[in-house]
Amino acid sequence: MKRILVVLLGLVLLAGVAAAAVETVTPRAYNVLLFDNATGADAAKLAIIFDVPVEFDASNIIVFGGGEPTVIAITETYAFIDVVVARGGTLQLVLPPEYAGASVTAAFWFD
Repeated sequence: MKRILVVLLGLVLLAGVAAAAVETVTPRAYNVLLFDNATGADAAKLAIIFDVPVEFDASNIIVFGGGEPTVIAITETYAFIDVVVARGGTLQLVLPPEYAGASVTAAFWFD
């Protein structure tokens, strides 16, 4: 009898939680791009060519093993980022949701 009451109480609590959670959640689609510096030396700049025009700013960039981006120049499908990335470091670029379908056609490190 106790077991039945515990199961029923659990079901009532579960129904209450499900009823309280009436707001659905839709994940945002982002395009996270990771650029590893495997050049064997520190890099000072990154050039990226996309297949479609994109826009982003310094808040979309995180550097693991390096500094902050100082200059970002974007012309249609070509982006040039002035940022120091240490040897073996990674630059992460998170494109805004409206550019989630953009693909990288080429990318180049410069020292």
